[in-house]
Amino acid sequence: MPSVTLNQIAIGLGVLGFACFLWPIMQRVSGKAQAETPGSGKSLRSPLWWAGFVLTIAAIFLQRLASQQGLG
Repeated sequence: MPSVTLNQIAIGLGVLGFACFLWPIMQRVSGKAQAETPGSGKSLRSPLWWAGFVLTIAAIFLQRLASQQGLG
């Protein structure tokens, strides 16, 4: 796969991952989601947060792969 295509995929995954990170935070800041109570066991680490985490890691991996192919 050409490195340009891998770069574009990595950027897309990075943007999508960042959006997944920000969505729960923005919902709570804007008041659309309930604030967590101390000791409730809930946190911002919802399934959407974890999806953002995985997508960001995948984007970093693809970016490294693309940069290695570009040098070789």
